[in-house]
Amino acid sequence: MQNTDDKIYFNFTYFAIKLLGKGLYSNAWTAIAELVANGFDAGAKTVKIYVDMTDKEHSIVEIFDDGTGMGYSDLAEKYTFLGRDKRADEAISENLKQQLMGRKGIGKLAALYLSNKYYIISKTKNDPETIWCLDSAGATDSDMPCLQHLPSLKIETKNQWDTYLTGTMIHLTNVDLKNFGQMSIAGFKARLSDFYLLEALTGHLEVCIRKQASDPIHFECVEKSVAFKNMYAMFDNTEINFKTHLAKYVTIHSNIEEVRDKKRDVQILDCKDFQTSGEKNFYLDNGELSKYDIPYKMTGWIGIHASIRREDAILNDENYLRNKVYRPNQLRLYVRKKLAIENFLDYVKNTQAFSNYIEGEISFDVLDDNRLSDIATSNRQGFPEDNDRIELLINIVKPIIGKLIRLRSSVGLQVKQEEKEYSERQLLIVQIAEQEEREQYQKAEMLRKKAETEKKQEIFLRKQAEIRRFAEIERRRMAEESERKAAEAKKIAEEKAKQLKSHLGSEKKRNEFLFESMDENQIDFAKKLHMLKINVITMQTILKNAIMKLQRGKYSEKKAWETLEKISYSIARIKAVLSYSAIAKFDTKDELMQGDMFQFIYEYCNTVLINESVKIKAVIVDRAKYNTKFAPQDIAILLENVLSNSQKHAAKNLIIQMEDRGDKILISLKDDGSGIEQKLDNVDELFEFGKGYTKPGTGIGLYHVREIVEQKLHGKINIVEDLEPGFELLIRI
Repeated sequence: MQNTDDKIYFNFTYFAIKLLGKGLYSNAWTAIAELVANGFDAGAKTVKIYVDMTDKEHSIVEIFDDGTGMGYSDLAEKYTFLGRDKRADEAISENLKQQLMGRKGIGKLAALYLSNKYYIISKTKNDPETIWCLDSAGATDSDMPCLQHLPSLKIETKNQWDTYLTGTMIHLTNVDLKNFGQMSIAGFKARLSDFYLLEALTGHLEVCIRKQASDPIHFECVEKSVAFKNMYAMFDNTEINFKTHLAKYVTIHSNIEEVRDKKRDVQILDCKDFQTSGEKNFYLDNGELSKYDIPYKMTGWIGIHASIRREDAILNDENYLRNKVYRPNQLRLYVRKKLAIENFLDYVKNTQAFSNYIEGEISFDVLDDNRLSDIATSNRQGFPEDNDRIELLINIVKPIIGKLIRLRSSVGLQVKQEEKEYSERQLLIVQIAEQEEREQYQKAEMLRKKAETEKKQEIFLRKQAEIRRFAEIERRRMAEESERKAAEAKKIAEEKAKQLKSHLGSEKKRNEFLFESMDENQIDFAKKLHMLKINVITMQTILKNAIMKLQRGKYSEKKAWETLEKISYSIARIKAVLSYSAIAKFDTKDELMQGDMFQFIYEYCNTVLINESVKIKAVIVDRAKYNTKFAPQDIAILLENVLSNSQKHAAKNLIIQMEDRGDKILISLKDDGSGIEQKLDNVDELFEFGKGYTKPGTGIGLYHVREIVEQKLHGKINIVEDLEPGFELLIRI
């Protein structure tokens, strides 16, 4: 095809591009990184990435730089020429060739991986801004791709782009980023920073992510997010001297506070102990060795973390970040400042304990030396393991990793020994204390018994004397007393006989007493009855109104259902108060309470809701708290009704999981029972009052559950469908 002013054709068909690009990129990350690398190869001081994810499946991505840009001739002779080796360009100096990341001339295919339609906007010192579009939608394999000239294009970052005198922008539409998940700007930046040796780049990288249309366009610099202060040991032979980022001491995890708080000196490996550079003959494409030695050098840093558990690691370094996007247990390999292998530990194959504590960034540019053949895999994300250059790098890295692991294992054994010694000391202290306590008790008991014996003997002798002295007096007194009592008894008997006779036939009276004051337990009980009294009064009022309407002939079936609904709710509240009032620590007299609703549910499940047929487990994710104002009666009704449904469906387990996701509160109530027994067109019918779908069901319980969630908690509730086996309610607040 002949190029024109408005069309520039590629030198490949779409079929050839598909063959060449098949498997070239495994995800959007590597494709974006490739387009960024093109900007730095163009001499850019700044490369910016703009991502509009307001519609994830049809995202907009703009990658632009302030590099040299491309005019018509550059596009026609270089950009559309696939497979062009930039390092063979005679117009480029040898120094610049050594700095270029790209080699194959196929990096532009990254744009087609992300979208089947993209735009190129470019401007140079001598050429004004031009706009070109490559649209592969609907193209056949035999079609020849071409860049179509456009007069104008609306771009999202026009204000930023217009500040550049030269440069290139790739504008991509309909980019599918739904698999990116709920990505934060911090996670995006940390992940993107992995793809380059940022410290060695001549420019810097900035990122802007918009998740909502109201988000402003604000770019942030991409920087490494390595938790250096969580490193226990490190090897570093760079000129940057990463050792200065380390802490002087770290702590190692232990369940014993005294051991955990002990400071451990950070270890620095001596680079002189390891052979990291030299010269060597390497194999060429024809299987023969090169005729001359080629120098090689591995540079970088490799460290081993004190801990990779987030709870422990952030005690050493609050910047410790670990999620699905960024993983700190990788040895990243760079070639020409660009990520070549995401985790070189997979090549080293070290299975020792603590091997997954290793993190590092190393460079080995001989893997892409212009004098040697290209050994990168077809997807540009790896190298063959049996290559002599890869084997050389493995042999360089292995001793360093081995030393780091031995140091970390050694301090781990030291921690275990300290834990053992601490436990033995504590046991000995307890044993000594118990022995001393026994001895003191025995000594005190002996003194007490001796004193008691002596006192008893003294009392016994004194009493014996008293007995002998008063014995005779008592004998005479008793004789006189006997005579007197006999006379009095006779007189009393006669008087009682008279009184009994005068009261014959009279009714025996009983006195009933009401305490004028109550003790603390009675007062507390009266408070607990207060809510019962309120609910009973409510039911009396409802019944009174219903009767009056019935007498006036204005009591419809709808009013009857409303009355039943109110009465059933009051009954449920009474049952709730009876369930927890005996053990409640809060004032049950109040309708509402302020506190941690998660903790209330947890305690209710483990104290009140205990059931022999259903095993109940309450889980609070990440020890979250949900401080709010709520009615304990309503929460009790909700939980009791859910348990009742689980029992009706023969569930063995009921799991209640609570979590705080920042923008919403989630409560899942899930059992392993028989689930929904009847096929329903709309499962929301289960929430309707009086509609029961099981033999023992009345259709009341779930109605009250929904009313409490929506009216009292101001949330939403739905039934998780197609769950086999079991039944699950999901509450969002």
